[in-house]
Amino acid sequence: MNTTVASRPLRRADSVRPFAVGAYGLAFLGIGHLALSAASATATRTAQQREVDTAMRESTFTLLGLERTLLDAFNGFSIAMALFSIACGLLILAAVRHSPSLVQRRTAFGWIALTTSLAALAISVLLLPPPPIVVLTITSCAFALSLRRAVPAARAS
Repeated sequence: MNTTVASRPLRRADSVRPFAVGAYGLAFLGIGHLALSAASATATRTAQQREVDTAMRESTFTLLGLERTLLDAFNGFSIAMALFSIACGLLILAAVRHSPSLVQRRTAFGWIALTTSLAALAISVLLLPPPPIVVLTITSCAFALSLRRAVPAARAS
């Protein structure tokens, strides 16, 4: 009996799947943030939270002729960033679906996603609570794994 196994070329691990996980993570982060914002807006406020809200409403600033309260700016930045996170995740998914070669080769597309995710993770570690830290750790690892699995651009030609 012959026990030799015919040598088969190793199939390179898929780089698209982890990249999609990273993109879904960004969209999930934004959706979760919006849901948490909506839940906290409808929740009963403690005396301390009401005090902070009042102080933020009373603190105003004018920029380019528009007067805003600190609370307006805080809520506006928060909602806008959540929407941008959702949009980035969905745009990344659409781009990769349309052109998987963007991540099958090590292109700037993959490096930009990883770099941005890592920068957001660093900011989260310094300034934010655990949920974005956890999600951005997953997205960063997914983007890094995708780049690791991708064919270097020089060999892809």
